[in-house]
Amino acid sequence: MSTDILLVNPVFLSENETERELMSPYFPLGLLYLGAFLREHGFEVEIFDGTFLAGDQDFVKSLEHHNPKTVGITAIKPNGEKVLKLAEIAKKSGAYVIIGGPDPTYIPGYYLENHSVDLVVHHEGELTLLEVLQTLKDERPAPALSGMPGIAYRDESGNVQVNPRRDYLLNLDDLPHPARDMVDMDRYLQVWREQNGYASLSISVSRGCPYGCEWCAEAVHGQDFRIRSVESVVAEVKSLMQRYDLDRLRLVDDVDGIEEVWITDWADAARDEQAVVPFEALYEVERLDVPMLDIRDSL
Repeated sequence: MSTDILLVNPVFLSENETERELMSPYFPLGLLYLGAFLREHGFEVEIFDGTFLAGDQDFVKSLEHHNPKTVGITAIKPNGEKVLKLAEIAKKSGAYVIIGGPDPTYIPGYYLENHSVDLVVHHEGELTLLEVLQTLKDERPAPALSGMPGIAYRDESGNVQVNPRRDYLLNLDDLPHPARDMVDMDRYLQVWREQNGYASLSISVSRGCPYGCEWCAEAVHGQDFRIRSVESVVAEVKSLMQRYDLDRLRLVDDVDGIEEVWITDWADAARDEQAVVPFEALYEVERLDVPMLDIRDSL
């Protein structure tokens, strides 16, 4: 039986000296959001997580085992060449190959120059990838894809066409919690504890950043800042505490510390629900004040 889509994390610690030196691996949270969302809509989804695997041969074995109709690979700038190599392997297996993530959002044409890549999904991926899979499943003709927002593709003449981005998801509570059951979470926690003395998991509570810095001009989640409800975040943290032996959380959002009222409400709700876990985030000191620091210390 064929899997509808195999989502691919192309990062192999065995091939990345820098990551081995840091030895603070985080699971592919974005792929786990995609996996949960597609699974909720009835698709058979598997994830190939290269983090603790040896390399290309493990990917070949995964393709042979799952026989996916579609392969979706996430890409960031440092691993672009590796992504294209995996795309070529996936294409030879007979899969329809889609690339997504930060780098393809910024330069879709670079990936579409390689004819092993059938399609690029740019910016937020959940709604676009769902529509792409539904279109492929229904075997609708190519024009059904050509007019779709959020994709880039090659037209009949071989020219790269980049469609406008899709509207962002406004209510992040509509997304299911990431499908952490699809990767070896216990292995991640074990490695973290062995290498760093504590176990850390990543979560996301918001999307988008309103500041518009030049280097994020084509950020996946854009400048429309959106944040989950406190209730949703507390429920996720509580479930993580019940399932995993973790010591710390890392917020991996584009920006942090914008809404002090939200942070205060989170702290209060976390204490009420006994869901308090120390956390770290990608915040700037300039956006903090003494009350905000006090609130953080309480979590």
